[in-house]
Amino acid sequence: MHGWASTMTAIAVAIALLSLLALLRQRDRRDAEVLFAVVSGSLALSLMSPWMGDAPEWMKWGVAVGGSATCNGFWLVSRALFRGDHGVRLRHVLLAGGVALLIAIHRGTAMHADASPSVLMVAIDAMLTLTSTSLLALSFLEPLRGWSMKWTSAERRLRLSFMAVYGSCVLSTTLLGELAHVFPALAPWRTGVIALCASAMIGFTHLAFRHRRHVPAPSDRRNGPALDRQVLALCEDDARLAALLRYQLEVMQVYREPELRVAELAARLGTAEHRLSKLITRQLGEKNFNQLLNRHRIAHACRLLAEPAGFENILQVSGESGFASLGPFNRAFKSIMGCTPTEYRATCRKGEPPGFPNGECLELRLE
Repeated sequence: MHGWASTMTAIAVAIALLSLLALLRQRDRRDAEVLFAVVSGSLALSLMSPWMGDAPEWMKWGVAVGGSATCNGFWLVSRALFRGDHGVRLRHVLLAGGVALLIAIHRGTAMHADASPSVLMVAIDAMLTLTSTSLLALSFLEPLRGWSMKWTSAERRLRLSFMAVYGSCVLSTTLLGELAHVFPALAPWRTGVIALCASAMIGFTHLAFRHRRHVPAPSDRRNGPALDRQVLALCEDDARLAALLRYQLEVMQVYREPELRVAELAARLGTAEHRLSKLITRQLGEKNFNQLLNRHRIAHACRLLAEPAGFENILQVSGESGFASLGPFNRAFKSIMGCTPTEYRATCRKGEPPGFPNGECLELRLE
């Protein structure tokens, strides 16, 4: 492998591994992100295969098997990315797994180039070519499924950008692969371009995930009543959980507990931690659990500071509002209200209580 191609491959392997680690570190992963974690690890192993020349036999087979979830795995990612969390079913995973088996067998037999090809190996090679080409085409066409001009411009740009990046990567590597058979001098170029395209697709996919965390995939009503019932049940569960959360915040005032953690509150609500976190961030629009608590704590502190016969000691107001110490209270108060607690109380006693920033109420709306 030429020097520049080897460098590009090493960079691509590092990017794939960083992608895997970043996805594994996320506490609340969607289906597409779980699938792409598998694809990232598989891409790293697949890119390392040219370096396995003098490696032990078991290591070569490990790379062959581990690197078999690339195009087939990315097909699952594209379905989950553009169809939502219910876009991948067991049958799709089984199909991708079957293709992975063909890839592993094909790469394993390729390690013994001197072996005479059997009828079975030729059949496997033909099946692999057919299935891989089909999955590449399906991945490319996935963004067009259910296309509607009612979608936002951002959604349409995401899908068209996916097709442009993905199509360019597949076309360039395929053309260079065919040309390399006729012009062997192009083989190093193909290796470098494969590494470059892998890096580009990893980067673009992470940008797409970032978009999806703020804008879910448009619902597809063509899936019929079964999907409608699933969505309705999910909405009902979210509404029930939101009502329980509101009771804990407004009636039980759990935000006044300085050591309260999301796992503890989830246990009180009888739900999983990741479900409560998803409700807070995706449905209620909060940045995280701590921001939710701080908004309620500062609202409570404002009420105490506005009372004519309220606490004179700011430290007492801080403790009554759920802050463990004065420093975090002062920082949170000024960040949200734009002034210090002392300034706020002084303004209230003059009969001119300051409004909330941008006219927004601190109380979280859970309706």
